[in-house]
Amino acid sequence: MKEKNKIPAVFKEDLKKLLQSINEMEPIENGERLCKICSKVISLENIQLIIPRQPNTFDFICDSPVCVEEYNRKKELKK
Repeated sequence: MKEKNKIPAVFKEDLKKLLQSINEMEPIENGERLCKICSKVISLENIQLIIPRQPNTFDFICDSPVCVEEYNRKKELKK
């Protein structure tokens, strides 16, 4: 049986609070964060995934289904 992962979710109305808490609100508002897959500028409107990498370091994935699928495919290959 495949192991299940817990995936924390954030409601759209709580996204700003989360981004502020991890000091990413200003960089996103300034267009300084890019999708890890397609390099599209991340905004409050198109952010789909926030991936913690190291303490205080994050990758972002935009809401493109192609990017989300590619991220999930790469994640599966690493297992």
